[in-house]
Amino acid sequence: MQVKFILNNQETTVEAEEGRSLLDLALIARINPPYSCLEGNCRSCLAVIEFGDVGGDVPEDKDEKNVVRTCQAVPRSELVVANYDKVAR
Repeated sequence: MQVKFILNNQETTVEAEEGRSLLDLALIARINPPYSCLEGNCRSCLAVIEFGDVGGDVPEDKDEKNVVRTCQAVPRSELVVANYDKVAR
C-alpha cells in the first residue's frame, strides 16, 4: 500500500505499514503535518481523502465529505491520497 500526502503544495509518497494511521505515516515521513492531541478530539490533523479508501474516523457531516482525522484514519486501499492543503485552517 502507498499513501501520497499533499502538504504545502508538496507531494510525498510513502509505503504504508498495515495498521498505522495516516498521521503516524506522515510523521514517520517527516512531512510535518498539523496535529495536536493524537486522539481525534482536536481536529487539527484533518485532511481530505482525494483518492482511495480509509477506515477509522470518517465524519458523517455532509459538509465535510471525504475529510478525515488522520490520527484515526487507516489506509484500506492500495493507494490513498491525503491532501492537508484542502482543509481550511
